[in-house]
Amino acid sequence: MKTVLALVAGLLAVVLTVSACSAPDEDEASGGPIQVNTAQGPVTVKGTPKRIVTLGAQWIDTALAFGVKPVAYLDNIQILTGSPSPWTGDKLQGSTALDPENLVAQIAKAEPDLILAEGYMPKSQPENFEKIRKIAPTIPGVTGQQVDPWQDLVALMGTLLRQDGKAKEITAGVNNQIADFKKELPGLAGKTYAMAYMYSADQIQVMADPNDGAAYLFNELGMKVAPKLLAQFEKTKNPRFPISTENVPMLDADVLIVTANTPALKSALRKLPGYSELESVRSGAVADLSVADISGLNQPTPLAIPYLLDELKPAFQKATA
Repeated sequence: MKTVLALVAGLLAVVLTVSACSAPDEDEASGGPIQVNTAQGPVTVKGTPKRIVTLGAQWIDTALAFGVKPVAYLDNIQILTGSPSPWTGDKLQGSTALDPENLVAQIAKAEPDLILAEGYMPKSQPENFEKIRKIAPTIPGVTGQQVDPWQDLVALMGTLLRQDGKAKEITAGVNNQIADFKKELPGLAGKTYAMAYMYSADQIQVMADPNDGAAYLFNELGMKVAPKLLAQFEKTKNPRFPISTENVPMLDADVLIVTANTPALKSALRKLPGYSELESVRSGAVADLSVADISGLNQPTPLAIPYLLDELKPAFQKATA
């Protein structure tokens, strides 16, 4: 359960400082070495990588946004749900899905020239990380934030692939879609939201930090964390925490974004005392998402964001009606 919650809720122990890349102009055409400075030491990538292994949904989506299919991948969303994320679809066909139980050997078999890992790996799996970094240059995350900003991942990928122009194009494309969405629903500015994940019969995980990685899209739309959740965060400084089912009124907001481990738990949530009295429930502004969708909000990517805008739109429209 702890592992699942860490993956879904995005409670990652990130240990990297802000990364810096150096790619002299004269090396751009020749494919000269690029150095990425990390808390684990400098990582040198020689030439343009052709065989990339991606460990984590954010890196998978970033590579796919460039039209690059990893030779092998570890998808936390697929591990949790049994299926690839809906915005990934069949784009990974022909790539090898890695088994977490035999990770090092399978990565070695893929013969990568670059490994892109989540920032938590050096701390949570130190032995595996030390073995993996001996196989090929390994970059464990990009920034020191709890969740890497998707724009930073795109920028680094552009540098590594010698496609800075493509990186700017990808970033601009996603930003334009968000901007168009804001123009369509200008009433979202100032609206409040609560994001909740019911993972047991008596516990609901919530996000309360306005600077959390999962808050990215809502911040871009000018929205604010539910007042009672924000007050608890400001009191405890705990960005994510469980609430008991009798504290459902803490979820009161203009919009509720919710999921649960099972359909039965989703049904149980709707029957809890206080649920029907929530402002979002009364107005119909409830986004009943899948675990995969919530994972995409927790770790935004250039593929997930456009998909999730469509998924959230009906609830947002209700909130602004």
